[in-house]
Amino acid sequence: MTQVQTIDPVTETRWADRLQGTNINPVTLLATDYLNHFNEVIMLVEMVPDMPDMIEEVLAWEPKSYEAHFAESGFRDKDLAIEAFDAAPDDLRAQFDALVACLDGNIFKTQEMLKTVDVEAPAPSLAEDVRVAVEKFHRLVEMISSVINGGTVKDTAEDTEISSAQADIDAMF
Repeated sequence: MTQVQTIDPVTETRWADRLQGTNINPVTLLATDYLNHFNEVIMLVEMVPDMPDMIEEVLAWEPKSYEAHFAESGFRDKDLAIEAFDAAPDDLRAQFDALVACLDGNIFKTQEMLKTVDVEAPAPSLAEDVRVAVEKFHRLVEMISSVINGGTVKDTAEDTEISSAQADIDAMF
């Protein structure tokens, strides 16, 4: 189970005032709206076993930075979200960035696997492969959400696989 350690709130009153009434967390200065970028591709991947023609859309998905996501979004407070992200605590940002990189890498690995699928006659193992991938995606999104919502993630035995996956991703680049 992932353990969450809370962090101290950002003490600058200018943030508390400016973030009032927004969906930006006043403790972390991060917004969960960024997770929509990942939820979109996760939903597409989940559809693949029943609709293999969705693979094309999964392959079209590309990672997007926090800043790029908000710059291109219709999020009401997108400029403030970008400004607040730049001011988020360094240790929190490092954890957030590492988890996002891990999720991006796992999605990339899944895209690579899906490139080999015969859309006309997918292998029986496709459903299980997708289930395992989606389970990892959801776990990583939960961890990112935890960081966004005021906690930091500590590795536990259950998260060793995610740490190992990050090492694999780092080795690719």
